[in-house]
Amino acid sequence: MVRSALFGALLVAIGALAASLAFSWRTAPDPPSPDAVASSPAVARASGRALPDGRIPSGGFGVVRKSPPSALERRLKELEGRVAAEAAERQNLQDRLDALSAQLAALGAGSNEAAPASPAAPAASAEAPAADVPSATAVDYSKSAMERALTAAGLDPGSAEDIKRRRDDLTMQEMELRDRATREQWLDTPRFTEEMAAIDAQKPSIRNEIGDEAYDRYLYAMGQPNRVRVDDVMLDSPAEQAGLQSGDMILSYGDERIFAPGELVAETRTGTLGESVQLEVVRNGQQLQIDVPRGPLGIRIAATQDTPGRS
Repeated sequence: MVRSALFGALLVAIGALAASLAFSWRTAPDPPSPDAVASSPAVARASGRALPDGRIPSGGFGVVRKSPPSALERRLKELEGRVAAEAAERQNLQDRLDALSAQLAALGAGSNEAAPASPAAPAASAEAPAADVPSATAVDYSKSAMERALTAAGLDPGSAEDIKRRRDDLTMQEMELRDRATREQWLDTPRFTEEMAAIDAQKPSIRNEIGDEAYDRYLYAMGQPNRVRVDDVMLDSPAEQAGLQSGDMILSYGDERIFAPGELVAETRTGTLGESVQLEVVRNGQQLQIDVPRGPLGIRIAATQDTPGRS
């Protein structure tokens, strides 16, 4: 009896549940469209998009704020401001240009009427009439540097040209020899060395042809070193014992004039080692003779330049 009652109550509950489900199916709203889903507060919160009315849900706390201006809107406003500023600057530049043009036109119109008087050139003295005096710095560029230097050394132009022509002929032979040896591939051979030495031996020695004094002036005119300076004297060396000092200008060693460091070294290696040799130097403008033993002096030297005849 009790079981029958329970069974009947269960059936009644099942039937009520079925009726409720059927009613809910008939009254259920249509599924939302994709646009509605996209504009729902939940989706807007998840994606950061605003609702159709321009509001952004605040995550379920009931606070609604209007969206700030977009980055594009801010960029447009910024560009509008810059365009306006540039337009104003262009107008300002145009105004300044117009003003300068007007000033320039005014100056041009009045230049012929009110040109400032230039200072008058000093009149030539009646007692000392102007003469055609050649400039001390005038350079005859129709001549080569060698010819100009030889002329400055005291040679006549004909002799200077003759020395240059003979040297140029031999230099041209050397160039032709090097070119031929390169083409025929015997540049690095004893044959090339011998033929080059034979040509070089024929070159005229300017020093031997014009003499030491003129050669001194020639080197100076060419801008080349013509003196040997003592830069350092080694302690306890023959040079120190003889009295040589830093700054001394060496003019000659024995009977030979010295114009280059290599010439001094070569002279110390000639003759008899240890024999007394007279060294001529200039110290503080004074010319001195110092006796030194032939051989290494124990000095450091350097090439320099000095006015011929002054030292």
